[in-house]
Amino acid sequence: MANDKPVGFILAEAHPSSLFVVELSVDLEWQGKGIGRQLIACVADHARKRGLTALTLTTFRDVPWNAPFYAKLGFEKMKTLTPELRQKREEETAHGFAYETRCAMRLPL
Repeated sequence: MANDKPVGFILAEAHPSSLFVVELSVDLEWQGKGIGRQLIACVADHARKRGLTALTLTTFRDVPWNAPFYAKLGFEKMKTLTPELRQKREEETAHGFAYETRCAMRLPL
């Protein structure tokens, strides 16, 4: 929060063994200050307390603040998708995202 206004948010949903990061967004003026990293750490802590074993997400492969950012935090691109992530990727494709531009990633907890 800055001046009583949020500078970022994270939205996640529970999957059987992971917490799926639906959206992570940080105000442009606040990017590069560790806000995104703190939000990921917060949901990772929440997931651990719930007994979940990973954070997962889908994102753009080559946009610098997407897959490369998550890789710096320890996320790894997944070769084998869970049924839930397979469904997410299919939904993204149905909404017009080119399949090859996106990837699923996992952070073991």
